Amino acid sequence: MLVLARSYPNNALPQLGLWTARPTALLAKHCDVHVISPVPWCPPLPALHGLAQYARFRRVHRKELRDGVDVEHPRFPVGPGTSLYPLEARAYEAGVRRTAERLNRDRPFDLIHAHFIYPDGVVASRLARRWGIPFVVTEHAPWTGWLDRLGISRQALPAARGSAAILAVSSAVEQTIRRYAGPEPRVEIVPMGVDTELFRPGPERDRKRDQILFVGFINYVKGIDVLLEAMARIAREGGPGRLLLVGGAFYRNTRLQEEELRGLAGSLDLGDRVSFLGRRPPEDVAALMRESAVVVLPSRAESFSAVLVEALASGTPVVATRSGGPEDIVRDGVGELVEPEDSAALADALARAVGSGDVDRDRLRSYAIENYDWNTIVRRTHELYEQVAAR
Repeated sequence: MLVLARSYPNNALPQLGLWTARPTALLAKHCDVHVISPVPWCPPLPALHGLAQYARFRRVHRKELRDGVDVEHPRFPVGPGTSLYPLEARAYEAGVRRTAERLNRDRPFDLIHAHFIYPDGVVASRLARRWGIPFVVTEHAPWTGWLDRLGISRQALPAARGSAAILAVSSAVEQTIRRYAGPEPRVEIVPMGVDTELFRPGPERDRKRDQILFVGFINYVKGIDVLLEAMARIAREGGPGRLLLVGGAFYRNTRLQEEELRGLAGSLDLGDRVSFLGRRPPEDVAALMRESAVVVLPSRAESFSAVLVEALASGTPVVATRSGGPEDIVRDGVGELVEPEDSAALADALARAVGSGDVDRDRLRSYAIENYDWNTIVRRTHELYEQVAAR
């Protein structure tokens, strides 16, 4: 099997695309897997000021063995931001073609699995047609906005209709795919999973009853401004609650938003009620989840949210917004859903979570294992591979 995933960890960006790397490593126990994860080509620029975000791609190794999987990182040209987005699939294909053809000559592939329909899925469709094999796509993002850009739908929709299956990570994503692609593609909801060994409950004595945890990008899409306003409301009312924000930016736009949001926290006079911890490795995130009273996700839009599942596997209740993916995850008894952009409702839900001393942590963990254990999801994905290959 060939996996095409631009979002995949590498030595320079070890936390990029962890959600694609984990199932790939588990699938490698059942399949002979090779990953091609192209990275932007960068000229020999000095790593100074704003150029550092581009120069780091030069440090990415051409080949690496990651979690037992062979990963290759060919280069392909891209413009700043999304300036050349309609041409990205063509550039991506040109960048990976030589590597893909070499691997296919050495041992012909039976199947291609791409992550995201554009540009990865479009390139997968072209390689699959050339080799006469099927391809599947895991879609991690809703098909809204970006698909309406000039020239994108003309490439993405034929690829979607030519796929053997599209695996949507949530019902919200599945609905947007149907809106654009109609009934023709086979679409199945296959959520992201959780590492139940890493994310597990800890001793109850270590639980910090007033600790609220957020994990993710520090930006406006994640609703951090609304969360900070909710914390200010809690502070004005004299309620308990201390917010830890874990996450950082890979790209300049998100870094600028984070700087603005740090400024907002200062202007709201939140003081030691809010701490920005930056990016942390999964082991640190798991430890923080075990000790927190609640994990919060105040997003304006969310395709799935592995963070919520990780929290539940850790025996920690969640508060999230009705923003797409969370509606599949958050049920009565495991957390609470509020409307996006409603800081008052968010503050009330967080106050209830922090004030609750009666949490059935075994129930939360059992729910996560039953519905989102990676081993179950990977087994289901492998069964789909076998069906597709047999056809």
